[in-house]
Amino acid sequence: MKKVREGYFSEKLRDIAYAEQIDKLGNMQRKVYDIIKKHGPCSTEFIAITLNCYPHQITPRVKELREMNLVYFYDIGVSPTSGKAVSLWKATKIDPQLKLF
Repeated sequence: MKKVREGYFSEKLRDIAYAEQIDKLGNMQRKVYDIIKKHGPCSTEFIAITLNCYPHQITPRVKELREMNLVYFYDIGVSPTSGKAVSLWKATKIDPQLKLF
């Protein structure tokens, strides 16, 4: 039997659990996640403009994605509209092993 690296099986289970979370996303959650993943660090305002909706419709989706550990707070940016400080969100990196699925 071939020797398996320590931690290999736990990493596989983690990757499967991560993929299952992605599959369970609702329609709006999926849209928000895809924008954050595609555009990198972006604000709720940017996501709302991209989806042609209001920021108060995006904020709960970002919170849900944060609770699922799919996105995280990246930095503080400046809103081009108001000039006020805004939170920038970034998608959690997918491990190289998960990209194999």
